[in-house]
Amino acid sequence: MKKTLTACLILIASLTYAQQDPQVSHYMYNRLGYNPGYAGANGSICATLIGRQQWVGFDGAPKTNVLSIDAPVKLLHGGLGLTVATDKLGFENNFFGKLSYAFRMPLGNDGNLGIGVEAGMYNKSINGNWVATDDVTSDKSIPVGKAADNTFDIGFGLHYHTPKLYVGLSSTHLNQGKIEKGNLSFEIARHYYVTAGYNYDINETFTLRPSLLVKSVGSATTLDVNVNVLYNNLLWLGVSYRTSDAVVPMVGFQKAFNAKSAFKVGYAYDVTTSKLKTQSNGSHELMLGFCYTIIPKTTTTKYKNVRFL
Repeated sequence: MKKTLTACLILIASLTYAQQDPQVSHYMYNRLGYNPGYAGANGSICATLIGRQQWVGFDGAPKTNVLSIDAPVKLLHGGLGLTVATDKLGFENNFFGKLSYAFRMPLGNDGNLGIGVEAGMYNKSINGNWVATDDVTSDKSIPVGKAADNTFDIGFGLHYHTPKLYVGLSSTHLNQGKIEKGNLSFEIARHYYVTAGYNYDINETFTLRPSLLVKSVGSATTLDVNVNVLYNNLLWLGVSYRTSDAVVPMVGFQKAFNAKSAFKVGYAYDVTTSKLKTQSNGSHELMLGFCYTIIPKTTTTKYKNVRFL
């Protein structure tokens, strides 16, 4: 009975927020996951891994992992990216992998615009090991065994950035793919995203970095707002607010090894503010990032003048 109740509560919460794409609190470090126009924007080969344990205390609570890798490709006049994510919610498992390409062009004095597309595969599976007090075998809409299927997936995005500012507009699941396998029938909703952030140097030691993420599927919209302060380009402290869901304090550390490579690590804890707060112990999230810059070798050209020996 406990598992049944837990699964129902999780399912209701999922439907309430219309959340089909994975939700993470470190959204400002997962811009490729929302917007293919970001690919190559950093000018380095970057990899970011985010692991999230949501609603601690629930049996079958969501578990999410997102890996994104992107790099500039001069030959293609832009950048390439790869995003792989798993999202487990009770008896439901989601997996998607997608490749991104962004054409990059200068815009303004120090700005750069990325026009991106992405294509990949979305997989959903349902585990039929139900726990219920009533007999559900008579309901043909409920799988009695495992059901899984794949669908093709595409997205589009625009991402503009300067050394201080970034703004993005994108949409994922443009084709609204359908997954149908036996009793399993599922349509992926088209998602819309707006991202923005700014770096404001308070002085030589502190940098204020506000950012926001708007997520919408048309019928439902949520807003994440974050403010964090970076100290000495090394440590950051911040807090986010997600409408009708959570307050999220976070802390992080970043360090450049040399002119070519740098890493960062961040931790966030979601303090649940919705009606689930009486049943949940919050959510934990860890972010790891690494960037490597390929610096082209300089070549020396020699000229010989016959007038001089």
